[in-house]
Amino acid sequence: MKKIIPLIALMLFAATAEAQLFKPRQKKATKTEYSIGTVPVENGRVVFRERIEAPGLDAAQIMQRARDWYNNRYVEPTIISAKIQKDEASTFETKAEEYIVFTKKLLVLNRARIYYFLTLNCYDGGCEFIMSRISYWHDDENPDGGVRYTAEDIITDEKAFDENKKLKKQPERFRTKTIDLKNSLVDELKRQLTTK
Repeated sequence: MKKIIPLIALMLFAATAEAQLFKPRQKKATKTEYSIGTVPVENGRVVFRERIEAPGLDAAQIMQRARDWYNNRYVEPTIISAKIQKDEASTFETKAEEYIVFTKKLLVLNRARIYYFLTLNCYDGGCEFIMSRISYWHDDENPDGGVRYTAEDIITDEKAFDENKKLKKQPERFRTKTIDLKNSLVDELKRQLTTK
């Protein structure tokens, strides 16, 4: 029995080591996804704007599907808070707060709160998605209150890239996670609007 326990421990260690060796690598960000020009600025403010097509649906149907998506997506624990600012026949706007996670490992969690306004302008055959007024609160668990940024402070081309057109380390984390969040929201909404 005394020999079996170390043998089992050795086998578990070997299995864990093998799993680590052959663990698939996380997808590395492609340069074009986050490159210069991928964070649009309008009148000095970061504004992500996309048109989502939904052929065959009128504005009222699109708005109802958008509200259904919102009611399912903007709930705890995914969201810290979401407050509807405008809910009209063809326009919907909310102010949201959620986490973007930079690192999540055993005993290590590095994240920031992201705040943004999401506006949906619906029309027959589609809707316009607008993500704007983006800001962050990093190290909010820190007793000194952490650091606050606006998107204009950290993720614009001017702030995020050095003179050699390489992404700086701190802005890169915020830029990639913000673009990833925007893409995720657009993809979720597209599925909601195009699924029968």
